[in-house]
Amino acid sequence: FGSSVCGVKIILRSSMGQRNCVNRPPIEAATVHSGQAAPASASGAAGSTKAQGQVQQAFAQQADWESVWDTVLEHKVVQDEYGSFLSGLTSEAGKILQVRTLLPLAKASYAAKPAGALPAKRAGILEGYKGFAAKKGIDWKGSAASLEQRGPAIWEAERAAIRRKVDMPDYYRACYEGPIHSYNCGNGEWSAAFDAPSAYLLVHLHHYPAVSPQEAFDALHEEFDQLALKHLGASMDRPLRCLDMGCGVGTSTFSTRRSLERAGHKGKLTGVDLSDYFITVAKHIQKEREQEFKGTIALEFLHGNALDVKNCGFEDGSLDLVMISEVTHEMPKAVSESLFKEAARVLAPGGVLGYLDLNPAQILKENQIGALVDRVATCNEPYFDQYLELDCAAAMEAAGFQVLEKTWPHHAKYSSLESCSLRILVAKKPVDLQLDAWTGSWALDRRENWPAYLEALGVPQAAWEEAEKSPDFHEYLVKEDSFFLDHRIPSRDKHMRYTAYLDDVWEVSAYQKPTAKEFSDEATEAKQTMWKHRWVKKPTIMETILGEFVGPGKDVSLQRELISLDEMKMTVNVLEKDTGKVLVGPCYTWMKRTGNAAPKSVVSELRERFNTGVSRSLEWRLKALDQAGNLVLENVDALSAAQAKDHVSPSNMMGAAMMVKGAVGFYKGNLPAWMESTKPAETLPPFMQTEGEWEVVPEPKGVGLVIAPWNAPALLCILPLMGMLAAGNLCVIKPSEAAPATSRLIARLIAKYFPDREVVVEEGGREIVQEIIGSPVDHILFTGGGEVAKKIMCLASQHLTPVSLELGGKNPCFVDAADSEQLALYVAEIIGTKSYFGGQFCQAQDYCLVHEKVFDEFVRLCEEKISALGEKRTIQLINATHAKRVKSLQEGMEHCARPEVSSVPEDCVQLTLFVEPPKDSAIMEQEIFGPLLPILRVTGEEEAMAFVVGRPKPLVAYCYSPNADAWALFRDKTSSGNLAVNCGPQRMQSNFNVGFGGVGDSGFGHSIWGKAAFDDYSHHKTVFKGKKFGGSVWGASPPPPKGAGKGK
Repeated sequence: FGSSVCGVKIILRSSMGQRNCVNRPPIEAATVHSGQAAPASASGAAGSTKAQGQVQQAFAQQADWESVWDTVLEHKVVQDEYGSFLSGLTSEAGKILQVRTLLPLAKASYAAKPAGALPAKRAGILEGYKGFAAKKGIDWKGSAASLEQRGPAIWEAERAAIRRKVDMPDYYRACYEGPIHSYNCGNGEWSAAFDAPSAYLLVHLHHYPAVSPQEAFDALHEEFDQLALKHLGASMDRPLRCLDMGCGVGTSTFSTRRSLERAGHKGKLTGVDLSDYFITVAKHIQKEREQEFKGTIALEFLHGNALDVKNCGFEDGSLDLVMISEVTHEMPKAVSESLFKEAARVLAPGGVLGYLDLNPAQILKENQIGALVDRVATCNEPYFDQYLELDCAAAMEAAGFQVLEKTWPHHAKYSSLESCSLRILVAKKPVDLQLDAWTGSWALDRRENWPAYLEALGVPQAAWEEAEKSPDFHEYLVKEDSFFLDHRIPSRDKHMRYTAYLDDVWEVSAYQKPTAKEFSDEATEAKQTMWKHRWVKKPTIMETILGEFVGPGKDVSLQRELISLDEMKMTVNVLEKDTGKVLVGPCYTWMKRTGNAAPKSVVSELRERFNTGVSRSLEWRLKALDQAGNLVLENVDALSAAQAKDHVSPSNMMGAAMMVKGAVGFYKGNLPAWMESTKPAETLPPFMQTEGEWEVVPEPKGVGLVIAPWNAPALLCILPLMGMLAAGNLCVIKPSEAAPATSRLIARLIAKYFPDREVVVEEGGREIVQEIIGSPVDHILFTGGGEVAKKIMCLASQHLTPVSLELGGKNPCFVDAADSEQLALYVAEIIGTKSYFGGQFCQAQDYCLVHEKVFDEFVRLCEEKISALGEKRTIQLINATHAKRVKSLQEGMEHCARPEVSSVPEDCVQLTLFVEPPKDSAIMEQEIFGPLLPILRVTGEEEAMAFVVGRPKPLVAYCYSPNADAWALFRDKTSSGNLAVNCGPQRMQSNFNVGFGGVGDSGFGHSIWGKAAFDDYSHHKTVFKGKKFGGSVWGASPPPPKGAGKGK
């Protein structure tokens, strides 16, 4: 096996794992190289009738090299040296080895022939193609001539215009400057480019023989396109970026464009090819065919190297679809593998690769060794031997793809992959599925083993088919610890919307009976069932357990798994409650994505419900107020525990619950009167009046938004809510994200006490606030700090949404000269309030202005009161971030701190006095909202008043004085949201008949409780009801009588 032929060393290898020992006539070695027909062997191998298409048939008539191999394999030396190796090869691998063994001999033989022999052979094959094309109705020569007649000057000018600086790989240069297919400069000459449109029609017309060549080509490529496009799925409903790698003269590119437009896509498709000749022709054809397309897909052709499309402007992850059609059989194996890697680079996660090319399985099975050798040796396909061993699926997977489809076209004609000369692969760049991959709409695709579940539920068998196939629609919005679901079963008029929490905590289920039971005619009593949810594998698999959903002792497990961007699998098992043993299942539901839009916003949902008029009646409002009251009164301990977990001070809700109880009674007792319209008196002079009646009607605004603070996270959700409900509004509550345990509990309780979703909780931070306000809502209440309030106002201004702001500010407390007993009361109130709330209270005294006559005694009493607290002096604030801000106000103030400040945990601050700090220090400029108390000396009420007037308007001003003149001075000369004379904050919030709110920097509106809140959340509509038509003097009204309106 070491002989040389024509100076080329030949290594004979065989893949034949079997040895067919038959006597065959001797064959001249030159036959395979010349392309002359070889005599048929006894087995009929020569001139195989299985060869498909014109290329395979053009090379079919070959010498019987198979019999030569059989003889060689029987040789003892071969058996001794290579028998074990050869017997382990597959027939395909063996055939490739045989081809490669003969190639040096074939190439040497062609090289030894006269210079024009091989070009003449190529020309003969090409003429054969053209003749056959004419018989099949392809006007090859006419088509090429029509392109050629434009003249070389025009073509060369256009080629120069599209040429880009491109590095041409050596493998391609060999086919650009040398032969490929039947052309002497295949990719670098006009004749090949002019012939290409017809050649593409010819080579595959045999796949659809019953139709015209153009229809056959269109059918083939449309089938290929559709296989790829179906995997784009609904996740690609935005403008697409697509690429056709190695587009040639654009025939495949035009097909892909048409398929994209027919599928309703929009975007841009780019065809890239290394041949400047082919690209020039492609751009010319594009101009001629532009009217065929809708224009939703923009098309461009670029001269470029598909192995480096970054040079064409395609960055990493910038594409949604890459198509590779019939180019890899012209490439070395390693180049094809690099092409797949480049496709993987430019595709975005979830992007699709469509691949169509010759099928090595059919070619190796149905073509003779000589035919394959000749295709390579003649440079028809110079790298064909490498292509035949290209494992496309493995190469795609190595490049990072997930192969989704391995198939072939026209299954009606071809029963298997091995019977078709083409193969199709579709792959997808894997997506690193994150939470947002759930978002969107999904529809039932199919179910598996569903009758088993229906039987377990007791659904009559007659209803099984409908229950299994009835359309079922889901819309999801999934977050880190919760998911929202909009669930519809139209055939049963079933529509549910709910939020579920992924924290493995039992709560009341939104489903009072299995949805499958809706298909049973038997009455099924609804019951309050419990469920819990958890992540099994975050963020792609979550599980819901429905307690005793099927019956006593039988839970249902529903596991949702995100398989891809476009597919979700739901697995249902009926479990034994105590052991978790599977009693029924697994049963499967498969959902397919139908869109990417998030579910309808809760504001839109509430507005639709509000527009039905459901909340306008007194009965609805009274019931809603009871629900809100019961939410607090029945859950005092749970709310207190949640607030304690959040470090809310004070955490105990009992006092707040009593306040809520009183508010419910107050609202219910007064609401009927508040809802009545008022009838204002007429102010026009009699001669201008028309008979009628004035009326002011309080009507609900619509959908309100309550943004609650963290310092009273439960109470300041519910109190404003009651005002919203009393006014007939529906409401979204946004609890504070800084009190997460309370926020989650409020969300659960609202869902329980308002199951019809007149009130909805939306948890989250600034993003969710922006989303809700942008929906928009009809009134906003924000309780919190001034800087955030400004941002809320800015957002609200986009829709001119009315806003109520309950802010804080630096609440001053004037302490006048008083006797020791009275002074001690003032100190007890101020220090007690600071200690109880940790200063984290919008009504807390921020600083004191103390009369100089009692200044020293006041400071001494305060310091004694603080020292007496002992360990309770150290107060845990809501979180370390807030504590850090409060501590920063102490910096540089150590000299005036009393008692002395010591080291404390990072989330704690000590109750401390700051005696006469600089008036321009941070502690005197910023709202403290913590257990620090600056104390300033003043000469009396006049100086105190002037100091307060010179600062931003506070929420509450306190005046502690036995002097009525001081009271009047603060009432008449200062401006604050509220004025507390000789009382603490508790007294200020004890009368529902008066509103409570700020002014200026401390806010506006009276939206916490009582009639003031009812008025704030109502629109007071003016109505005039004329008994007769009352026109205007510039319209239908006659002019007033002469002299009317003149007095004596």
